[in-house]
Amino acid sequence: MNRKSISHLCLHLAAGILLLIACNSHPPTGNTSTSGLPQDVDSICGISVDSFNTWFSSGQATADGAVTPANSVLFPHNDNCDFYQWAEHMFLWITSPDSAGYGGRGRVLGSPVFYTVVSSGDSLILKPHNRNDLIEAVSVLRKSGPNRLPVYSDHLGRLYEVMFHKPGEKPLIKNGKAVIKPTGLLHPDRVLQAFKTPTGIVYFDSNGVPVNTELDQATGDALMAANGSLVYYITFVNDMYAFFRTGVKHNALPDTTFPTTGTQRDAIVAYARAIGYQPPADPNALAIEIKSSWVLADSLHDDAGKYITMDALVPTYTKYSDTTWIPFQHQKVRLALVGIHIVGSVAGHPEMIWSTFEHNGNTPDSAYRYEDNQYRIRTVPTDTTGPWLFSSAAGAPYNQTHIKATPTGDTLTAASPYTISASNTLREFPFGVAFGRKPNQQDSDTTDAQSNSELIGINNSVINKIPGNDVRKNYHLIGATWTQGGVAPDGSVYTYPDNTAPGVSIGTSVLANSTMETYFQQTNFSCFSCHNGGNKLFPDSLSHIFSHMGPLYIMHK
Repeated sequence: MNRKSISHLCLHLAAGILLLIACNSHPPTGNTSTSGLPQDVDSICGISVDSFNTWFSSGQATADGAVTPANSVLFPHNDNCDFYQWAEHMFLWITSPDSAGYGGRGRVLGSPVFYTVVSSGDSLILKPHNRNDLIEAVSVLRKSGPNRLPVYSDHLGRLYEVMFHKPGEKPLIKNGKAVIKPTGLLHPDRVLQAFKTPTGIVYFDSNGVPVNTELDQATGDALMAANGSLVYYITFVNDMYAFFRTGVKHNALPDTTFPTTGTQRDAIVAYARAIGYQPPADPNALAIEIKSSWVLADSLHDDAGKYITMDALVPTYTKYSDTTWIPFQHQKVRLALVGIHIVGSVAGHPEMIWSTFEHNGNTPDSAYRYEDNQYRIRTVPTDTTGPWLFSSAAGAPYNQTHIKATPTGDTLTAASPYTISASNTLREFPFGVAFGRKPNQQDSDTTDAQSNSELIGINNSVINKIPGNDVRKNYHLIGATWTQGGVAPDGSVYTYPDNTAPGVSIGTSVLANSTMETYFQQTNFSCFSCHNGGNKLFPDSLSHIFSHMGPLYIMHK
């Protein structure tokens, strides 16, 4: 009997109380590695030694060895494992020591293959990586919804976008309803209209009905580690993305989708040459967008060697009080990577694969289940051990915002009733799936335990094959999400059997990084909840930075 047959049998018999207990009461064996991941998992997603060796430029896996990128043009999309392998492969490439001749500093991420996306007034610019220039980081992570409006949550944790009307503007009330008919909004049922009054802010839903709720801004947060370091954020794109954006801006390339084919790849390469640039070093990587989170390496003391590090320029603050820090200047520091989103276009998936990784020492995990190699369901309880970089007290209130940034700047203020201080973070969905939920319409028989086993299995397979003390072994893949057949995302999360529309998020559909979506960890939230454009696949519909990003300088025409 194969694995799926046994799993189906267990699920069908689970209607009997005694057998339900027998299937689910096995405690974890404690057989874990230094990564903290169970080693007795049913390795549904693994990679052979021969295949893994091909990822390395030398043809052999070596400690700190250079890795070449995954070939996104030839991406196979047979099952979930292909998506997770792509993510693992890209992580090892991006964080490779720059020994492959890119001419960068330290890691491929800091090489000329990538550009840093930095703010310049109301727009964004692509800053090339030159040896004598420092990469710029920011201390505030600002998120917005699909309408590019700020995101707030109510006391029940429900997320809304909020449209603030001009000061002094008042709603016209008829029959107890506000006459507000905004047009062109995506998911208008999730958008609230806000008006400032002398006694506070009043909110109305899309039907003009007053909403009696207190809202807390879920965007514009700053995060502090337990050791006192602020978390800093850097956004990158690769050269293929940069040339594609430039070509779209100058109407030389179509903006229908991010590149997914060899034809689109070749057009971008030809355009780069036409405007005076060397062609992209790895065109088969297609378009890559990265968001990363870092802490001060010095704050880690003896543990700094367990992290990928990079020199950068970060903002400093004047500590006006325990509740207010004012930006002062910038200084050069050494940063240590704690989290990274890797998003990329691949064959058949213009909506892109959205994946995320974290350092093993970041946060405790909430309880999760997995299937072991005897096809038994194991439950791993909520972690109460430590120490953790973002949690100092087991059982304390988790995921409570302590620090906010002012809407008009980067002044940090404390969120009442706290001071500017470290909060306790819990990873609510350790592998991007809610406890007890069926996560994936691509394989509707998959349980949360089996989905988690896929992630644990691919992590174990990769980590255990990297030789020596390679620092990349200290990071693991939380998950990845995409849509069925690469259709445009509709912003919803898959819950079998209720939501089977093709535009829902599948894979690990409630994906969140505890250092970047600390306060967005909810069962109805996925990457595509914000990164969707109303069932469209235009790059600007999926990426919040694409249209705000200026083009590269054209050297010649």
